[in-house]
Amino acid sequence: MPKTLDVTGGKLIYDEFGDGPDTIVFVHGAGGNHLSWWNQIPHFSQRFRCVTYEVRGWGQSQDLSGEGRMAFARDLGELMDQLDIAEAALVGQSMGGFSILPYAARNPDRVKALMMADTMLGIGDQELLEDMRTATTAAAENARLGGMTRMVGPAYLERSPEGVFLYNQVRALNPPLDLDRPLSFGVEDGAIAVEALSALTMPVLFLAGAEDAIIPAPVIEKAAALVPGARYVEIPEGGHSVYWELPDEFNAALEALLAEAYD
Repeated sequence: MPKTLDVTGGKLIYDEFGDGPDTIVFVHGAGGNHLSWWNQIPHFSQRFRCVTYEVRGWGQSQDLSGEGRMAFARDLGELMDQLDIAEAALVGQSMGGFSILPYAARNPDRVKALMMADTMLGIGDQELLEDMRTATTAAAENARLGGMTRMVGPAYLERSPEGVFLYNQVRALNPPLDLDRPLSFGVEDGAIAVEALSALTMPVLFLAGAEDAIIPAPVIEKAAALVPGARYVEIPEGGHSVYWELPDEFNAALEALLAEAYD
């Protein structure tokens, strides 16, 4: 059963699976919550301690202080402290990048590996953020007109209507997303300035879906080039939720990153 953790100005819902010597913390995106990792936890909990949680304001987690994403990285650190996680591999999907990348840059000694999945959030580069806003605005308008869903790609929509249904059921456990709300993920919200990215000394992987309509693959590739030594992997036919749409490919990419960090 999920448990509750008190953090500064909020309460987080979290869960743990597996009892391996090394830990992976999974941080969901705006369309997910701690239930989203059902294709990853059975695989990785055989060898790792796996922690999932709902960021403040999502699922049943509470944002009592109203800080929103400005507290995301701090919440991650407090969760690791309270669960006695000295160091971990961090996996963040989409909005999850805004938790893991700033935390890793400020606490590199506590992060063994960093997987930025379908995201460049956490990097406070105005050009990247503007590219993302342009794509997101277009995707939101497309969704209103009954076109391609924002969160998965067209190949998955055609291939797995039952998977799309399940995705939407999980997403429905969150507060509704405001498609008209201006996006701001800059330094003023807690993102890392480009010149501070050199602190990311652990293995870093940026993974992108080739058909991502929210944060297009070229934007993520451009972000990867800003991080010294980072790798970039693009998954054909993947949309904005590669972990859900193509879990075998996602898990293989994460396995390679973990091998680099721990072997």
